[in-house]
Amino acid sequence: MVIEELDPGAAAEWDAYVEGKEPANCYHLHGWRTAGERAYGLRAPYLVARSRPRGELLGALPLFFVRSAPLRGYATTGLFGSYGPVLAEDAGIAALLLREACRRARDAGLGSLRFKGFGEEPAATGFIPLDHWVIATVPLWPSPEQAWAAIRGKERNLVRKAREHGLEVRRGAEGIAAFYDVLADNMHHKGAPIYGRRFIEELVRAFPRMAEVVTVNQGSRCVAGAVTLTFKGVMAIPFLSSRPDALWLRPNVLLVWDLISRACAAGVRTLDFGTSLRGSSALRFKLHWGAHTMPRSILVRALRGRPPAMDVESPVIRAGVALWQRLPRAWADALGPQVCARFLA
Repeated sequence: MVIEELDPGAAAEWDAYVEGKEPANCYHLHGWRTAGERAYGLRAPYLVARSRPRGELLGALPLFFVRSAPLRGYATTGLFGSYGPVLAEDAGIAALLLREACRRARDAGLGSLRFKGFGEEPAATGFIPLDHWVIATVPLWPSPEQAWAAIRGKERNLVRKAREHGLEVRRGAEGIAAFYDVLADNMHHKGAPIYGRRFIEELVRAFPRMAEVVTVNQGSRCVAGAVTLTFKGVMAIPFLSSRPDALWLRPNVLLVWDLISRACAAGVRTLDFGTSLRGSSALRFKLHWGAHTMPRSILVRALRGRPPAMDVESPVIRAGVALWQRLPRAWADALGPQVCARFLA
């Protein structure tokens, strides 16, 4: 048994292993490594367990090193809202992968390892759970007609009103720039740093057959949009946003209905809304569509000093949010990708 870093040329082997594992999702795929390296210059030593050097694959663990100078930085198993279990043939191999990830992160001078899973992870011994988030998913219907009949009457009325306002849904990678402007506008309004347009572009480029950019437009103006990844019968939505000044048009409702309708028509089994804070307005919106929730814990292992608290309600975080909201939009757009690359991935 050997644990080694995946050779960049073995991306197809990695993805084939991921596709064959029952608990795997789109966040395990190699394209996230490509996007993180190209957009942020992150070191991403994806780990694999093999029966012998270059032998049969027995386990896989995504890994990113996030440098946070002058702080110690950290290692993480997924970028932003990504999540997923260790993929391995048994619990012993999973534990070896996590142990090796801790060793490599410690040797690199990083302060902690953040494992982004869901539910319990038996292999993650010695980790501290931070349980602020949930994952919201919607089991889909066999047809758009059945989906329309099943959703709440309020949502159906809001979809009709959005159409009456002349909103139009469009698809295609040419909508990235328009969608990104919506995303940056909304995140600035919320006081959160924006990821950077290059990261969105690299992510879509890394998944040419799975990724789709969807926008909702009022005339020539984009008022909402999403980036989706469809893998193994699940449509995941890593990014979805609406303009704060256009919410009265209900573009977010039309957008979600369009995603559900097209997913049902394509035979997709599940819509994955992704990660939300417990008790947040974003989570309430998702629950209105019949979403089910499951815990999405971040498990933290301190490698040097104390483990990070990651208290989303702390005075420091609240002060940071208020400060970011007061920044001019252009400053927030310029600084956001640097903050994300160094501290928030």
